[in-house]
Amino acid sequence: MLENIRNFINLYSFGVSPDDVIVFFLIVFLTLVLRKLSIYIFDKKLAELAKKTKTEIDDLLVVAFKSPLGYLILVCGIYAAIASLHLPDQMGILKIAWFHHFFFTVAFTFVVLLLMLNLINVVAYQLYKVTQKTETKLDEQLAPLLIKSLKVVVVTITILAMMDNLEYDITSLLAGLGVGGLALALAAQETVSNIFGSITVFSDRSFHIGDWVRVGEVEGTVEDVGLRSTRIRRFDQALVTVPNSRFIRSDIINFTRMKKRRIKFNLGVSYGTSRKQMEEVVEGIKKIIKENPRFDHTFYMVHFTEFGAYSLDIFVYCFTKTTVWDDFLAVREEFNLEIMHLLEELGVEIAFPSQTLYMERS
Repeated sequence: MLENIRNFINLYSFGVSPDDVIVFFLIVFLTLVLRKLSIYIFDKKLAELAKKTKTEIDDLLVVAFKSPLGYLILVCGIYAAIASLHLPDQMGILKIAWFHHFFFTVAFTFVVLLLMLNLINVVAYQLYKVTQKTETKLDEQLAPLLIKSLKVVVVTITILAMMDNLEYDITSLLAGLGVGGLALALAAQETVSNIFGSITVFSDRSFHIGDWVRVGEVEGTVEDVGLRSTRIRRFDQALVTVPNSRFIRSDIINFTRMKKRRIKFNLGVSYGTSRKQMEEVVEGIKKIIKENPRFDHTFYMVHFTEFGAYSLDIFVYCFTKTTVWDDFLAVREEFNLEIMHLLEELGVEIAFPSQTLYMERS
């Protein structure tokens, strides 16, 4: 029976000895078993032990190492299995040794990169927890930018290391990048401007994530601040990507930073209003503001200011304590209704555009 298997392998193994083929499949089998065992250990044993601890860092580390370790076992197992076949370095124009080295280098680089990115995510999670405990929101904006930059650096270094292991001339590549840097800089002036814009945002602390801002014609809530652009969610739920360079050239209005909101309007009453009624209206509006705790009482004005074209105008100027848009509208609505009630009690009519014609008999 064993001899028949050997003869079959000799027939279809392209010159590879039967013993090497058997060893090849045995290594592949052991690799799959070992990978399955490692996943079981991580899922059942290490994960359960990590859950018993008070900290979350060990749970995150278990998740971070599980997938890369499984892939590493596969890569090493396949590499060892192919090596066990004792293939020639070259078969015709096919460079088997080069492909073998290329496969292992690329696969191993992928595993290392995956592990590094997972560990960066663990660091990011801990960093976000720390920033949430601080009073300032600046670190909450800098943390995502720092994590993104760190990932870019890690990916770049890993790719360069892989190319170096594959015997590519990294020095020439870097020199070529240096020569083309000037042309790239000229073509990327807008990108550089955006980067300086982001530095301006972080240094000036003009706004934070979650603030209600207006930049030029764009108004909404800040959702994300990146190195190149800032995403603002408009109130119609459209997402606008604003280049950071605009923050250098445009005025930034941060409505969230308002300490109070202003109410300003002219109330026009009819010319049939008597002097006594006018005084009562003015004093009554002042009393409404003074007795409402949701108004700021440090400064407000209510005055009979002018004789208009068709009305006697009362200037009303005051501030609400709330800056939240919905709450502000509720306070203003209540204020308007109380003024209407006051006018009804005093028998004063609100003026509207009208004309009076006098006809003289001849």
